[in-house]
Amino acid sequence: MTKQIDKEEPGKRKTYSAPALEKGLDIMELLAVEAEGLNIGEITKKLNRSVGELFRMLVVLQQRGYVSLEQGSDRYTLTLKMFGLAHRFPPVKRLTSVSAPVLRRLSYDIEQSCHLVIYYEGKGHVVVQQDSPSERVFSVRLGAEAPLMNTCSGHLLLAFADEYTRQQMLSRIPVHHPNEDVLDMDKMVRKVLSQGYESIHSAQAQGIQDIGYPVFDYQDQAVAALIVPYFEYLDGSHQTIVEDAHNIIKQAARDISVALGYDPD
Repeated sequence: MTKQIDKEEPGKRKTYSAPALEKGLDIMELLAVEAEGLNIGEITKKLNRSVGELFRMLVVLQQRGYVSLEQGSDRYTLTLKMFGLAHRFPPVKRLTSVSAPVLRRLSYDIEQSCHLVIYYEGKGHVVVQQDSPSERVFSVRLGAEAPLMNTCSGHLLLAFADEYTRQQMLSRIPVHHPNEDVLDMDKMVRKVLSQGYESIHSAQAQGIQDIGYPVFDYQDQAVAALIVPYFEYLDGSHQTIVEDAHNIIKQAARDISVALGYDPD
């Protein structure tokens, strides 16, 4: 007997269902945007599911270390286990290992915090962060997301991507993130490529000048943006002026790039 083989229609992708896995992923994606955590009643309400459907999912996720239930509380929060797993991915692991000492030196040289941002799924993500040694610190949280539009890191990642990659990046921007007109986008790209860096006032904090330079890998691809949220000290105690900071940041980005195999010559 000849076995009948189902053929997929051209242009259509076969879809599969894994209800238990989907429930677990729904829980993790929900808790990822709830900094204060949620109790099981709030989780079931937001996901429109019953307690019976989700209770075992939460227990298993807690046992595996993906969510935690604080002692004396009924609220579940997402742990950093997923973040840790992501950093075991070879390209990210390599980037974090070679950049950490460079960012540490940079923060001491200019007395400012700094961080590295990579692109993933329509957003920038902070994968390395170093606080300033100064008593006064302004920094971005490790793991924070950065919109591609209206941010220094986003402009760099978009500008130094090739045209096809840039369009793919733009198509994946979440609907709730800001967007820009095509003409404004073209103008921004030309400006950043001409300068070789980006420097704009922060869209999130007053008095901060975000300064950023691209980081390249051995394939001459921009794999990250090195960002310094620069602010001036009103008491005059800060010795590094913004012009000097630019040169030091540029050199730091170059040092990381060379460590990744980039040939600047």
